[in-house]
Amino acid sequence: MNMKTASARIEGVDASYKDLVEISNLLRYRDVKEAKDILERVIKGEMYVPYRRYNKKMGHRERGIKGRFPKKEARILLKLLNSCVSNAKQRGMDENNLKIIHISANKKAMYYRIQPKGKPFRQRLVLARAEIILGERDVKGAEN
Repeated sequence: MNMKTASARIEGVDASYKDLVEISNLLRYRDVKEAKDILERVIKGEMYVPYRRYNKKMGHRERGIKGRFPKKEARILLKLLNSCVSNAKQRGMDENNLKIIHISANKKAMYYRIQPKGKPFRQRLVLARAEIILGERDVKGAEN
């Protein structure tokens, strides 16, 4: 089976990698239009993101499912998804036939910073990375 792909990646972004992971789990294997709709609804606060892993002492939403509204991370992934769609168009792929075949998020790096005015405490700055790969099935190749 022949499959065209297009990808986009962002690295070193100042966002919660745990929130990026949970949004990625929500968007995996969905159509691009559906994924954009979900991200826009999360940004507006109309839809929550169910948390499967990092959910200790978290409030329940509906039907006992724990979740949050990570708006900053949703904006980052929406921008990344739009970039990936633009890359797909550049490769000659049809926007209506695109599907997310791979999406992932990880912790990138952790930097320690000293607090101002000579205080003896340190703060951690944790950076994250995310990548999306879109695929389009080749109808002619699937028939063979």
